[in-house]
Amino acid sequence: MTNALDQKTYWGLLETVRRISTRDDERVAAMWDMSEEDAIAPAMLGVRAQFDLPWPRGLAETDSDADREAAASQGNGRSSRIDGAFMMGPSQALNYLLQLVRSRRIRMTAIKCDRYRVKQIPVPQAELHNLEFRITSDHRFAKVGLWSRSHNTLMWRSPQFLRADIIRVWPPRKKKSAAVSGVILLHLQTIMTPAAPLTRAEAQRRCLAEVPNAYHGAFVKAWAELEPSCKRGRGKHGPRGH
Repeated sequence: MTNALDQKTYWGLLETVRRISTRDDERVAAMWDMSEEDAIAPAMLGVRAQFDLPWPRGLAETDSDADREAAASQGNGRSSRIDGAFMMGPSQALNYLLQLVRSRRIRMTAIKCDRYRVKQIPVPQAELHNLEFRITSDHRFAKVGLWSRSHNTLMWRSPQFLRADIIRVWPPRKKKSAAVSGVILLHLQTIMTPAAPLTRAEAQRRCLAEVPNAYHGAFVKAWAELEPSCKRGRGKHGPRGH
């Protein structure tokens, strides 16, 4: 599987969206035998669950949730974190990806929609500001493409993204969540007791700073398994029950 993944230089839009929302190359590879129409559902289902944003201004995964939320809100307004990602509708997710293409963080090619063009070429920067990604199951020529916002017309079909850029912006997790969350749980049991409970925010700050490879999603899983008597609510008095 790894060799096959390494041989594919470009990913299509649906593959790219699936990779961003799951960080799982094997789930991307599972889409390769699907038709474009069949691949729409699994790709968009992942977006509805979570769309993993790269932290703006170089924020690391050890930065506080408040810092991440403040930075992310500059691009997309309201957002709620789920397992280290942001809730985002499909249209918002596609618009965010296009922003990264416009800023040249992600390189993209596509096929111009005219009778003379059959090859993938870079989409000119000057055109990008009037384009948007659309995914539709009823267009007769292309299910996925770049549409002119001003003319409501399909301008470029079959957009592709350089795989190396996607992996650079969204690198794979270094360790499985279960392994990392297990280490975090042990650390929580060391630094927290019923006699000296911590709030969730305090515990998270310490774990992200003190546990190697810790990240938000793994902390959430560990916190859910921690004995309730060790937890303290946001108020000043006593442990909370859950």
